[in-house]
Amino acid sequence: MTRQPVTFALLALILSIGCRQTEPVQPSPAPEPPPAEIVAPPAEEPQGPIKNARTPMEGLLTGGQITEQQLEETAAAGYRTVVNLRPLSEEGAWDEGPKVTELGMRYVHIPVAGAADINEENARRMNEVISDPEALPAIVHCASGNRVGALFALKAFHIDGADAETALGIGREAGLTKLEETVKEILAR
Repeated sequence: MTRQPVTFALLALILSIGCRQTEPVQPSPAPEPPPAEIVAPPAEEPQGPIKNARTPMEGLLTGGQITEQQLEETAAAGYRTVVNLRPLSEEGAWDEGPKVTELGMRYVHIPVAGAADINEENARRMNEVISDPEALPAIVHCASGNRVGALFALKAFHIDGADAETALGIGREAGLTKLEETVKEILAR
């Protein structure tokens, strides 16, 4: 008699397993990427070509000198801030601050006249602006984008803690070219 209840229990178990509806196996969802340090509203790139335009991080456009028409386009596209690294005394530079302000954007001027101004202090000044979500999307420019890339490399090294080679790569993504040797020397100190 004890054999019959065991058989019955075993049969019930087999039937319950066989009759159970199985759902297709769903792949595990991919883990979500960590939140970005800077969250910026989307912005469209200006229609006119900005010399050496790059987007090294979401919400940031870097490059060379921006024209008055490009400023109008960037304001219409939703950009909030313009960071100008050109000294006003530099050939080809113009006082864009009043136009930027007139268009409702914030203007920040960090004059970087040459290699002597490629330093941690100016990288920190730039970082204060671009790390503020209220300032984004933003444009950071000089004449060609080279000084912008140099400051991005220094920011990556001194502020973000990147090693020298990674910092140089970040600088190149932001426009670093001819100043790369200068930046290498600074990072080696």
